[in-house]
Amino acid sequence: MGEKFLTVYSPDEVIEKILNLFIINKKNLSIPVENSYGYYAANDVYSQIDLPPFRKSLVDGFAVNSKDVKGASFENPVFLKNLGEIKIGTKPEILISNGTTCYVPTGGVVPEGADAVVMVEDSEVKGDTVFIFKDIQSTQNMFEEGSELKKGSVILRKGERVDERIIGLLNFVGVRFVDVLSPIKIGIISTGDEISDEYPLPFGKIFDYNGITLKYLILKDGFSPSFYGVIKDNAINIKYALSIALQENDLVIMTGGTSKGNFDLTVDTINSLGKPGVIVHGLNVSPGKPTIFGVVNDKLIVGLSGNPLASFMIYSTVIRKMIFEKLGIRLPLKKVIGKLSTQISSRKGRTEFVLGRLRIENSDNIIDPLLSDSSFTFILSDSHGYFKVPQEKEGLLANELVEFFLW
Repeated sequence: MGEKFLTVYSPDEVIEKILNLFIINKKNLSIPVENSYGYYAANDVYSQIDLPPFRKSLVDGFAVNSKDVKGASFENPVFLKNLGEIKIGTKPEILISNGTTCYVPTGGVVPEGADAVVMVEDSEVKGDTVFIFKDIQSTQNMFEEGSELKKGSVILRKGERVDERIIGLLNFVGVRFVDVLSPIKIGIISTGDEISDEYPLPFGKIFDYNGITLKYLILKDGFSPSFYGVIKDNAINIKYALSIALQENDLVIMTGGTSKGNFDLTVDTINSLGKPGVIVHGLNVSPGKPTIFGVVNDKLIVGLSGNPLASFMIYSTVIRKMIFEKLGIRLPLKKVIGKLSTQISSRKGRTEFVLGRLRIENSDNIIDPLLSDSSFTFILSDSHGYFKVPQEKEGLLANELVEFFLW
């Protein structure tokens, strides 16, 4: 049985202690690029073509041999024979030789024999003669084939997520199908006699916060959530719901029933379902101290506090890190360095997560802590992110630099 508040662990210690005790069976899918948004790459993905795939003009202008226009100026123009025009998206049939040129549009193919493109504004056409008024260097105003990216280059690494910056590039370099990780399934169970879905809300009751919030945190991370509803504080009902959720998912997250109250059934329920049962009961963090980590039949079960802020923070800072590490995928963290606008007090010996707002003042990042009781929920929607007070400190000073993690 896990140690209930007798031995508390840091998040990193918990991950090290738990990570090899549960299994997530990873499955790969091969899907069309256009359907790959939000998935994680199961293998490195390589460019199928050079970029650009041909010698490409960067301007509207005239393709030339740079030696032909050496020394050209407005006072001393060079005149070249105009061989015609290259249509964009077509293969040139024109070959540039000494003393000749042709028009090429932006994005068009630079013909053989040319090594630069003179901009239209630096030229003038008279009949079949083009006057060039500017000296130009080799490769100016053009890209050589493959100068941006070579065929076979890695463009998406294993474990990275396909996002709006990547999906267009995948298509652009000729990738038709991508091997991705099939989204893991995560069951969610809310517990508590105090939670109601009745309207109007009965006196003494609250609406569910954790179930719907966890669902969308999980979706945001690219996984597949299943919500099993709100279960009253009844041992038989909680055990039944948890057993079903374990059968149908890769791991399960429960909320409520983790502290020392009379209705706290999570520990006993987990232990009743199989070995090894509860491994850890207690994190040295605030909020979220009573978090439970257990394993049943090789599947991870996490019991979160019913406190909405604690539930949100422990998923965001501990559970997702554990899952990402287990799957071998890259954990995206958006953070900035900023100065605290005010002093923060904290209890030494535990890591404290403090919500805050980010603002810019005189080109500096300023972090305004949002101080409140940990049971407050509205404060979360008002925040831009959070920072940590390390467990070895009793607080942080005004103007002290902190890492601020953005949502």
